[in-house]
Amino acid sequence: MRADFGVSYFEGGVLVAVYLLTSGLTQTPIARFAEKRGLQKAAMIIGFLGMGLSMVIMAFARDFVEFLLVSFLLGLSLAPYHPQGIGAISVAFDERERGSAVGVHQFGGNVGMFAAPLLVGAIFSVAKLSWVQAMLLMTIPAILAAAMLNGFLEVPHEQAWENEAEQVNGNGIDKRWLAFFSPIGLLAVAYALNAVSTRGFSSFTPSYLDSVTSSVGLSEGLTSGVIASGMVAFPLGGYLSDKLGRKRVIAASYGLAGALFLAYSFTGGVMALPLLFGAFFFGYVGSAPALAYAPELGKSGRANSSVAIVFGAGTVGNALGPFLAGPLIDYVGFMPTFRLLSLFALLAAAPVVAIGVKARRNG
Repeated sequence: MRADFGVSYFEGGVLVAVYLLTSGLTQTPIARFAEKRGLQKAAMIIGFLGMGLSMVIMAFARDFVEFLLVSFLLGLSLAPYHPQGIGAISVAFDERERGSAVGVHQFGGNVGMFAAPLLVGAIFSVAKLSWVQAMLLMTIPAILAAAMLNGFLEVPHEQAWENEAEQVNGNGIDKRWLAFFSPIGLLAVAYALNAVSTRGFSSFTPSYLDSVTSSVGLSEGLTSGVIASGMVAFPLGGYLSDKLGRKRVIAASYGLAGALFLAYSFTGGVMALPLLFGAFFFGYVGSAPALAYAPELGKSGRANSSVAIVFGAGTVGNALGPFLAGPLIDYVGFMPTFRLLSLFALLAAAPVVAIGVKARRNG
């Protein structure tokens, strides 16, 4: 985009931020609307079709304003999938298997993230397709996903919403919508803090390694290794939370991630990369347990909204991590910034520990 359309690095950062913030901030209202009207499946299908439409628009976009529109539409289109999908999983599996099921769900997403750069690279370098041809080709996965959901997915339904005024949250402290933000809010804050840390590190560690070593491909190898570690961490974290409890696994994983990030920030360099890989690994271990925990803390009939609050907070955290880290690196350098990012992960364990022991399940 920079070479072909003159999009600056700053504008590229804005496009990513708009995409992430749009997705993060719209997940909860979309999930609430969909589950209240029984439209969970329709919301996911519309979302994937929106992704396909975004690729069509991107194929013919030529300036920053047009790409900004695409970024917004992509974020809006992505918003329905995870809350509805994980919400459906949480209803279909009981608490003894829910963490493992969510972990497998995230494993599939991580495989896609690992394969996507390889596919895009092949499209541009091997197939020699033009920008328009490549973007139009990228509509196919979205259309296939929508067709598969329409043809094969049966969304289980939770308790109806007719008696909304009589519903209470897991702690039974209030009957209003805002009340159940108490335990969910703590979990969302923890998920967001961990996202700020992990995304901040993953965004700028490759640049740091490029600045301290002449090893060709080291930063690319780091990125691939971090993504690959999630293929193990996501399902492992879900399984462990089924056996040991959600809170224990989430708090321990975030604390260990923060400690290892902090240790790396005081050592640095290539020889300390095992610390960095360990930090990313433990940061990812807590993801599936947190998303499995969200419906267990929320009200009956609101699994999707509960997931949306937590996942949406994490998406916003993913946007804030690079936004905070970039200017700090310019001002104070890599290592002081990495130390600050480490504190976000360490702090993420505290809200999880603070979640009340009266939560409905897996406290």
